[in-house]
Amino acid sequence: MERSKADSFTAYLQEKQRLEKTERSAPAPGGTALSLLGALTEATEHRMALAELHIASGMTFGDFAEALERLQASGYLNVSGAPGGETAELTRLGQDVAELARSR
Repeated sequence: MERSKADSFTAYLQEKQRLEKTERSAPAPGGTALSLLGALTEATEHRMALAELHIASGMTFGDFAEALERLQASGYLNVSGAPGGETAELTRLGQDVAELARSR
């Protein structure tokens, strides 16, 4: 029995959707929370404007925001400043953790 063209096209679309879903669920290229600590360790006075840190991280906005939240909640960095001009600064604990991670 011959398969209809509609069935073949439906199978194609299903496979395409499956592949797109797999790509979306794959880890995003770019940095991690630890790479943010590393970037701040290298920065003058262990501080950097959030906009610059975001660019340096290579992370998507959502991943960057989540990493910042985790780092703040852990006490590794503080964010201060007016909206649009915020600065991230490593705490002493954040500096220690960044140094430990780097020495591995």
